[in-house]
Amino acid sequence: MTTIDSIDIAVDLLWLNRDNTPRVVANMKRALNGAPLVQQTIIPAGIAMELGTKSGWMQRTEFEQLKAHAATTLAAFTLAYEGTSYNVVWDNTAGSPITGEDLFDEVGGFEKLTNVVLKFLTL
Repeated sequence: MTTIDSIDIAVDLLWLNRDNTPRVVANMKRALNGAPLVQQTIIPAGIAMELGTKSGWMQRTEFEQLKAHAATTLAAFTLAYEGTSYNVVWDNTAGSPITGEDLFDEVGGFEKLTNVVLKFLTL
């Protein structure tokens, strides 16, 4: 069960980028003698977290509720996922924080959406 702030999500969401999110930031310069100077540090917060349905589906009413939450909630909130609570904000840094596609094309939108992606930043 996933809960976003106070919204219970009825469908199972997958953590889409669990294993490909950078946890360390680094840069490298060369010294005058050509030796590499590497600086690295662990990223303590601001980790991008993407949850989604992949080919599963979500009800449009739930999707619209999440869209409204993303459009009006700019402060931090709690995301409960797989038994762990995360302090997050919606990730508005690269486009819309919530996207989805109609399961079937229909004027006015179909009642179910697929390929739903929810983007968060951990704090």
